[in-house]
Amino acid sequence: MSTISRADSPASRAARGAALVSAALLLSYLESFIPLGIFLPLPGFRLGLANILVMFVFFCISATEAAIISAVRVIVMALLFGNPLSFFFSALGAAFSLAGMFVLKYAANNKLSFWGISVISASLHNIGQLAAAAILFGRAIISYLPALLIASAAFGSICGILLNILAPKILPAIRGGER
Repeated sequence: MSTISRADSPASRAARGAALVSAALLLSYLESFIPLGIFLPLPGFRLGLANILVMFVFFCISATEAAIISAVRVIVMALLFGNPLSFFFSALGAAFSLAGMFVLKYAANNKLSFWGISVISASLHNIGQLAAAAILFGRAIISYLPALLIASAAFGSICGILLNILAPKILPAIRGGER
């Protein structure tokens, strides 16, 4: 008879999931206080702090859990602080970003650091949001793409470097003290 370790029990997975969703929501909320518009006049551009957590979960714990956390975060943030339009933009950005993570996980075969993954993920997130804007407002909005890709490279680098530093320190705590 096999036993489920305490770290893999349904209750511990549910508690970990709830804690991770809460952390993603907190990071999304906190980044709304960072006045990026002063330095970077791109409508709706954000730092992407919650993506640090989603990438960590995706590559260190479970792709399914990361997708659930991302979806719940998008839905809850839209319900609490957004509207149907912001939900559409956020959902498409998150979907493009997660799709890119799936491709990178299997195509890059662990040859990219979190830095590279974060830059690509941030770029895909912005491409997803531009796709939403093009659907709603027409294709002229695509002219923002070069500026968004430059900003994605800069801020994706910051998030990726942070994750390269933090992941080895956080992973043992998330996995229940396993080494």
